[in-house]
Amino acid sequence: MTDRQKIQRELEEKIAQGESTVEKLKAKMSEAGDDVSEETQKALQAAEGFLEKGKAKYDELANATDEEFDELWDKTKDNWNALSAGIEGGWDTLSDKVRSFFS
Repeated sequence: MTDRQKIQRELEEKIAQGESTVEKLKAKMSEAGDDVSEETQKALQAAEGFLEKGKAKYDELANATDEEFDELWDKTKDNWNALSAGIEGGWDTLSDKVRSFFS
């Protein structure tokens, strides 16, 4: 497996994990109906925003030629790692808010 394939697979896994988490949380929030706080709804929207940014960056990398990919990855890997940390932090925050809501 090339470095590009490895990087893309890792990005795909992070995105899939994020999508799964968001869908599970949406289902729980849907069950709660009107009792879900505005703060929890905003936290979900923020997490979805991070996920969309991650998807857009992945698409840009996936559609690049090998040469473009290497150049793009060099320029964006720090940003991707920060975005990934933001997504994970968003999930943690959102999960905490949802857990506290349902406790």
